[in-house]
Amino acid sequence: MKSKIASCCAALALSTLVSPAAVVVNNLSGGTQGFSESLSGPDGLDDFGFPYQNHEIAFSFTTSSATVNLTEIAFLASISGSGLSPIRLALGTGPSAPGGANPVVLGSVTPGGNVPITQLLTVTPTSLVTLAAHTTYWIHFTVPSGPDVYTVLSANQPVVEPGWTLGTTWRSDEYTPWEEINTILHPRVRLTVQAVPEPSTVFLGSAAAAICAVRRRRA
Repeated sequence: MKSKIASCCAALALSTLVSPAAVVVNNLSGGTQGFSESLSGPDGLDDFGFPYQNHEIAFSFTTSSATVNLTEIAFLASISGSGLSPIRLALGTGPSAPGGANPVVLGSVTPGGNVPITQLLTVTPTSLVTLAAHTTYWIHFTVPSGPDVYTVLSANQPVVEPGWTLGTTWRSDEYTPWEEINTILHPRVRLTVQAVPEPSTVFLGSAAAAICAVRRRRA
């Protein structure tokens, strides 16, 4: 009996605190035009074994009127090489690419192989990342180590929730400063967020937990 009460109480408390995740930007399906841009690190090698180093990619997005937590970033990449070099994503703010103000490393993903050549990769932030309302952020792609060269795909028809915007794809390398690859091509990414609970919701969750504690003691 006590275990049933505990389970019900936990579910009640969680239901008042946890909001469902929502996709706010989705450009995975592509569009009528597309392009891919190279991504490599300090150890990058091309198909002939020659150095192909420090190619980086970035894109921006702007949030709507709500404060949310970033829960997942998914993107499409093609693999040249073994697919064992990590791809690292960082979040920052600032007026231009790659958003160097207040950078936060979101996490890394390693394909783990080169089959299939094009893969959907996902990064879940390693710590809580809260996005402020009406704010422009940048996602910065790098390869911190390893010889693999990737290409990150772009397309021209993103699906974006009202109030959100998705910027175009930017690139840079050892000889080229940051530049926009095209005015209509956006990275093929998917951004998933979760609403930040309102103070009243947090209070209700705490109250539910307190009531459950009393009931457990009585039981």
